[in-house]
Amino acid sequence: MLELDKVECAQFAACLNQEFEIVFTDGALAVKLSEARPLGVRPESIREPFALSFVADRPLRLPQGIYKMRHAQLGEMEIFLVQIAADHTSSSFEAVFN
Repeated sequence: MLELDKVECAQFAACLNQEFEIVFTDGALAVKLSEARPLGVRPESIREPFALSFVADRPLRLPQGIYKMRHAQLGEMEIFLVQIAADHTSSSFEAVFN
């Protein structure tokens, strides 16, 4: 499993526009990593904070929470996702790493 306390923005940036899966007990939802952006240096942080944006190609609502995710190169991870947008064709989610 990916060590999220040590991961950096560049590791995810290398996976832009690639498919990740949000894993549920009854299946998985494919999402694409659409953005990996630094949030600026903070003296109290052990790494530079960053945010990730994921897009699903269908409209849906997911409550904010920790979701198990999977990626072909990065492996499995548990990420706190917050839904930031939804329209009639897609849904967007964000994860922030401090």
